This record gives sequence, C-alpha cells and structure tokens, in this order.
Amino acid sequence: MELRPHQIEAVDSIRQAMREGHKRIMLGANVSFGKTIVAAHMMIEANNKGKRGVFICDRIQLIEQTVQKFEQAGLNCGVIQGIHEKTNPSAPIQIASIQTLARRKMMLEFDFAIVDEAHTHYESLTKMMELYNNVPFIGLSATPYSKGLGKYYSKLIVPITTRELLEKGYLCPVKYYAGEQPDLETIKIKRDKNGIADYDPDQLSLAMEKPKLIGDAVETWLKLGEDSQTIAFCPSISHSRGLAEAFNYAGVKAMHVDAYTEPEIRKDIYARHDAGEFKILSCSSLLNTGYDSPSTRCIIDCYPTKSIIRYVQRVGREMRTFGGKEYAIYLDHSSNVCRHGFAEDIVPDSLHDGTKEYSEASLTKDKKESNPVVCECCSAIMAAGKCLVCGHEIKRKKKDLEQVKGELKEVQVVDQEFYSGLIHHAKNKGYSAGWAKHKYKEKFGSWPIGANEIAAVSSKVDGYIKHLNIKYAHAKKKNESVAKETVGKLMEMFNV
Repeated sequence: MELRPHQIEAVDSIRQAMREGHKRIMLGANVSFGKTIVAAHMMIEANNKGKRGVFICDRIQLIEQTVQKFEQAGLNCGVIQGIHEKTNPSAPIQIASIQTLARRKMMLEFDFAIVDEAHTHYESLTKMMELYNNVPFIGLSATPYSKGLGKYYSKLIVPITTRELLEKGYLCPVKYYAGEQPDLETIKIKRDKNGIADYDPDQLSLAMEKPKLIGDAVETWLKLGEDSQTIAFCPSISHSRGLAEAFNYAGVKAMHVDAYTEPEIRKDIYARHDAGEFKILSCSSLLNTGYDSPSTRCIIDCYPTKSIIRYVQRVGREMRTFGGKEYAIYLDHSSNVCRHGFAEDIVPDSLHDGTKEYSEASLTKDKKESNPVVCECCSAIMAAGKCLVCGHEIKRKKKDLEQVKGELKEVQVVDQEFYSGLIHHAKNKGYSAGWAKHKYKEKFGSWPIGANEIAAVSSKVDGYIKHLNIKYAHAKKKNESVAKETVGKLMEMFNV
C-alpha cells in the first residue's frame, strides 16, 4: 500500500509518540487526509507481525465504509456489529461497533485499537481503555475539539493542515457565499453530552422556520448553486422536509433523509443522489459524519451553530476531489462563516484536558487570515484583497460581515481608531450610547460591527468632529438646498 507523504508522516509520528511512552494518541486529520488508509496500513503492519487489532466505529455507515476500504487493502477482517454477514471472530482484524461492544460486554484479544470519529467519546470506551490500559489506542478525528478529550488522549498529532491539503491538490477549494440569519440573541445556549455548546435546538428550529431569512435558500441556490449535487443542513427534521418540498415546488428534485428513515431506503436515497437522479439531499444533522459522497459540490447551510466541530464537518462534506469538480460551493444562510471563519483555516492545536474552562475556539491555532468579508459585486465571501470569484479589488486591512435587509452587502472596514475616538468624545459630551455608532455609520455607511470601545480621540477623529460642527453650522444658516450641497461636499471630502 503506497502512502502519501503526509500519511507517512502521520505513521512515523505515531510510532515516535509510542516510543516516547504515549499509549493514547489522537491523530487530527481533516477530510480526504486518508485516515482510513493510514489505519489500514497500520493494521497490515501489525498483522504481518502476528498482532491483532480492532477498529472501533460508532455508526453502521462508517463500519460498512471501513470494511470496503480494508478489504480493498487486502485485509482479512471480521465485523462485530449486530448480526453481520461478515462476523468472523477468528479474523486478526476486527471492525467493531462501540455500541455492540458495550451491549455484549465483550472481552477481546487485541494488541492495539484505532478509534474512528474519536471526538465523540463514549463511557463504554473509557471503560475499555481502563480495562486494556497497556494497549495503545489511536483516535482519529478531523475535529478533536470535544470537552475533556485530553483526559483520554495524551498526544495530539497534526501532520498537515486543511489549507496545506488544498494547496497540494488533495482537497477541492470552496467558494463561500453569504446569506443572512434570523435574530438569535434570545435563543439559549446548551451543552450536549460531549460538552459542545450550541443553540437550543427547539428554540433554534422555531426561529429558523419563521420567514426571517433574506436570502431564500431556493432562490439563492438557483442563482449560485450552479445546478450542483447538493446537501442541505437544517435545524430540524420538519425544516428539512419543508426545504425539500420548496425545492420540488420550484422544479428542482429534492429528497429528505433522517435517522428515522429505514436503512435500506436511506441507502437507496444515497445511491440515487450519487447517481445524480436528484439534486438536493436535505437533512438535519444526519450527514455531518458517516457520509462519503465526493460528487457533492454544494452545501446549503441553514443551520446556525456555535460549534466548530459541526461547522467544519459540514464544509468537509463537499471538499473531496471528484472528476471535473474544480471547486465546491458553500451557501451560508446561517452566518457560520462569519461566526467561525473559513473552515480551511481552522487547525487543531491542543486537546481539552478537563481542568480549565472549555471552549472549542481555544483549542485551535490562531488564524493569520483576515476576517471574512462579503464581496460587494458578487456576494462571495473572501479573506482580503482581490475577490477570487469576480476579481473585484478591495484594499482593506480588516473585514467583517453584516446582514443587510434587502440584499447581501459588504461592510466597510471597521476603523477601530476612529470608532474609539467617537466613543470617547460621546462620553465627554454626555451623549447617548448610540451616538458614536450612528455618527460612524453616517461617515462610513456601515455599522462598526466587531469594534471595541477603547482609546481616546485621535487628531483624525477630532478633525472630523470639527468638520461635523461646521457642517451643521452651515446647515442652520442656509436654506435646505444649500445645506444639502454642503453635506454633499463634506461627504465627497471624506469619501463617504
């Protein structure tokens, strides 16, 4: 089995970590890294030395995918999952369901274990690790940001970043387009069993099902989706069904799938979508993991999330390379790009050890890229400089996004110094808290989103305030037409 350079580095790094005494190792590797190939390679090496291994999954779909890839690699493997046709206790390599292992309380003979999607940690896996405390466990995850993972894994290995995979051609680049989200300020934040903080699902579903989004998902897809094979993520099953119905009503074939869909029907739906029989495959969160469809070229994200894990997983569904697929398209109707940044710039940096306050963002490397901004010409989301979609040049230092009623719009650069000066002046004069924001918008045409309230009045701000006073003095003395002319000249002077 021939490995790619980053896969070789992963294997070598795991070996080195084991030589250093680590027996609980987490491999942080994004979509298309080839985690299963690395696992198969390690299984083959172990098998050649007469050792036994177990590959642990938490979903039937993942088990079937792993069986297929292991058999393609020439591995003799058995499956421990329900009443499976490939059950073979004597096989040196076992692919096991964590649920089946827990239910049967099975005692296995193995020399090392590999845990797929290891960011989802089960109590039964903790007990298994304690029972086999001298056996190496290697976790695999593109998103190792879950609460307390550092209690179970002592070493994090990240051989290559997502952006590096893109640059080397192992991943498909993504074009991001921005939509708008509803007002989520009043929605409660809850943590799930893995410690992931996110919007309360019931409240979020109600908010998203109201007609508050500006960019209707169907219309946006018709405009920007390029008739691509598409997966849509929705905050609830009812929302997903409604979106599929809306697409069908618009003449675009769409189907909904969820965890309650019969396995055989679900399998048939997946196959039909892969074959291009219909365009839109809509779900809630079912397809976040355990679904491998390289032909998927577009994501419609109508599911706002505070979770980096869920966001990165969704974008990853479309990043696999495929014949004729030059780029993928991400239609953001939830402001997730604004909230988290570009998925390819999110890199795991550490594991949460359970001893400090938990935050997914604190476990990632600081992003060097500037904040996302919407191109005023084509609504694409970019980092800085020239728009890669339409070529529009924007010379700014810092970007931000704003949801503007009516259409997608770019927010002008947030001039922190200027806004801070306005805040300082307002406090000195006893003006209301909103004065600085409104004066900032008068000058720049957009609200100072993301700006901090710091610093004193600079000479630049002081000069502008003097000009404001002059403007209003002239406006009082002259008639309305003259006042308008004066304002126009001042706006021209300041390039407003």
